[in-house]
Amino acid sequence: MWVVDRLAGVYAYLAVILRAAILIGQSIIFGGIVFIWFALQKNPASSSQKQIEGATRKCTCLLRTSALLLCAAHTLCLLINCRALIHTAGLTVSNIVGANFAIAAFIAICSALLMIPFSALSPLRTWPLVILSLLVLASSVMTNHASARIDNRLLLIWFTALHIAAAGAWIGGLPYLRLAVSAAPDQIGWIIAKRFSLIATLSVSVLAISGVAAAFKYVDNASGIYGTSYGVMLGAKSSLFGALLLLGARNHRAIRTLSPANLAPRLKRFVEAEIVIGITVILAAASLTSQPPAVDLKTDRASLSDIFARTRPTWPRLKTPDVKDISPPTRHLLNESASAAAAFPPVVLPNTPSDIAWSEYNHNWVGLMLFVMGGFALISRTGKFPISRHWPLMFLALALFIFVRADPENWPLGRNGFWESFDQIEVLQHRAAAAMVVAFGIFEWLVQHGKIRARFAPLVFPAVCVAGGALLLTHTHALQNSREQVLAELSHTPLAILAVLAGCSRWLELRLPKPDTKLAAHIWPVCFMLIGTLLLTYKEG
Repeated sequence: MWVVDRLAGVYAYLAVILRAAILIGQSIIFGGIVFIWFALQKNPASSSQKQIEGATRKCTCLLRTSALLLCAAHTLCLLINCRALIHTAGLTVSNIVGANFAIAAFIAICSALLMIPFSALSPLRTWPLVILSLLVLASSVMTNHASARIDNRLLLIWFTALHIAAAGAWIGGLPYLRLAVSAAPDQIGWIIAKRFSLIATLSVSVLAISGVAAAFKYVDNASGIYGTSYGVMLGAKSSLFGALLLLGARNHRAIRTLSPANLAPRLKRFVEAEIVIGITVILAAASLTSQPPAVDLKTDRASLSDIFARTRPTWPRLKTPDVKDISPPTRHLLNESASAAAAFPPVVLPNTPSDIAWSEYNHNWVGLMLFVMGGFALISRTGKFPISRHWPLMFLALALFIFVRADPENWPLGRNGFWESFDQIEVLQHRAAAAMVVAFGIFEWLVQHGKIRARFAPLVFPAVCVAGGALLLTHTHALQNSREQVLAELSHTPLAILAVLAGCSRWLELRLPKPDTKLAAHIWPVCFMLIGTLLLTYKEG
């Protein structure tokens, strides 16, 4: 008799999310300490001490909150990993305590907890915080790919440490810059922003050099970039890094050219968008660390011919196959084998032509709806066609389509009941996506027609858009063939990046001063049209 843990996929997905939470927490901690030390502690003048105290209090409060969140994320991640090892490898708690990941988690938790009382000292002493943050950094390196390598291990550890530290100083420092610029007077905020600009410039240089150097060790050739999951996520991370650089360059230019009074409103909004993209970069990094390096995957890579076959433009599939022609649900294959006391798990059958046709039909129709939706949103910017303002209602039809069609094995089309299917991670992700799409439609339609006047209501659209992109970026595909997994990720990753960019541009349209919103107002509808175009050409066979 064999036993299948149906929640294994859920735990694997949670491990990626918690890994991302750990990376975000440690980045904000490290960035906060660097920011407080170099941008706040060295005041521009002795008379400015009282003016900057409010910013310092808010920044130290964020530092303490980040330390608590890091402790919680490490604790949950440790519990999940322990459960997985106990149930799958038969290890005991005494065996796990001495493991590398357990020691690293213990170091990070203790260091983060000690930061809380040290950050409450007045006047603030940064040296103990610096030491504790370096311990947190070391704990992260202990569980990275670098520590598991045999060749060039010490060199990779140094590259990884520099990479994580630079990312923390830049991306992790952005929330503190946002708080400080809001809390300090315009002139002091301008000086703080100028100092952070120097920190960011140095961090970007270190980040790029260390990242490229490490990539040469983890990726052996060009096929490792386009032919492996590791390479796909590395490309996604690099693309988002490029978008972050563009926003950072815009802020750097504004600091040099605008007066302090004109700088603050624009800087705060661009920093908000930078924070969102920075968090998405960290999500990509978390997905990256969950994949084996490309250099270790010599076989079963996706070839250029495979990629061309999947991405070449073809007429979309607009006719649905019969639901009775698709393969039987995996759950029932497992149950039937278990009831028959099978000694081995059943062989997972490959997708049939009907399975492939079903998936392509779904993606193509979703692409058509999104393309039309983005087109109407773009037209609505002209103000000449009032009916185009109703484009958000398309989201309701899209949500219904996803809910009914995404998982034919499950209710209402398949044999699996509604609640019974929630332990499948892909089903959970699809239904969460459908709920987000409903939020899109209802809120944005009400906002477009002035039915909701709350200040937060217009921000629901970009927030859900970014959340959907982040969900898709960490979306997992339980495929037996690594080449098929790469091809699936090659089609989904650009969609995630475009969704994040659409959310950020819509956010900037809503938050920037009116003279600066024209470009952002046109970017996000185009992103939706590009998403629709990619889905219209989606293929699996």
